[in-house]
Amino acid sequence: MGSSPSSSGNTILDARSVGFAVDAPGGRLVILDDISLALGKGESLAIIGASGSGKTTLLGLLAGLERPSQGSVQLDGQALEGLDENQRARLRRQRVGFVFQSFHLLPSLTALENVMLALEIAGLDEARSRARKALDQVGLSHRLAHYPRQMSGGEQQRVAIARAFAIDPVILFADEPTGNLDRRTGQSVADLLFDINQRQCTALVLVTHDPALAARCDRSLEIEDGRLLAPAA
Repeated sequence: MGSSPSSSGNTILDARSVGFAVDAPGGRLVILDDISLALGKGESLAIIGASGSGKTTLLGLLAGLERPSQGSVQLDGQALEGLDENQRARLRRQRVGFVFQSFHLLPSLTALENVMLALEIAGLDEARSRARKALDQVGLSHRLAHYPRQMSGGEQQRVAIARAFAIDPVILFADEPTGNLDRRTGQSVADLLFDINQRQCTALVLVTHDPALAARCDRSLEIEDGRLLAPAA
């Protein structure tokens, strides 16, 4: 089962027959089976499903955080299975953005320093000015010197979004980005995420259990028990 981008010449992500299994006390446990999908430049894709269906595991495989047990994943034209761990990490640092349910900000760094760190790790010049611009883009120019503990959950997620987009990624992976926020704040963060995504023409893979959030993406795929369900006719 597959899903193709609207413009195959601009394919950023291409997963073919991906599977993932682990050895368990009761035998081989299949977590994902025969997953195929593709995503083009600037497109957004929602992956939905119940807890335990394999959504987050799939995201990890697509981002090169894990190796699939079978199948192949191409990210920005590179076959992930042909890269070693260091090469995959370098690709993620330079070409991939992440936004998680938990904000994953370093508590000992200010908002500005958290964003600067991502830019420095990616090897980009002018990290300070780039970070300031990214934080201004998410409406936090007045919070540059604040630490995560001094910010609300919504503000922390805005810092995380600024950090993700600051490196100008070709693709962004978002795992339940509004899951830790109240409804109003979550709506505001979602608006910001999609707005920047469209302006920077970044491909977006969004893992969510929220149908309203999924509906804002160009396409949705549903996982059940580790397999993609056929789209409704």
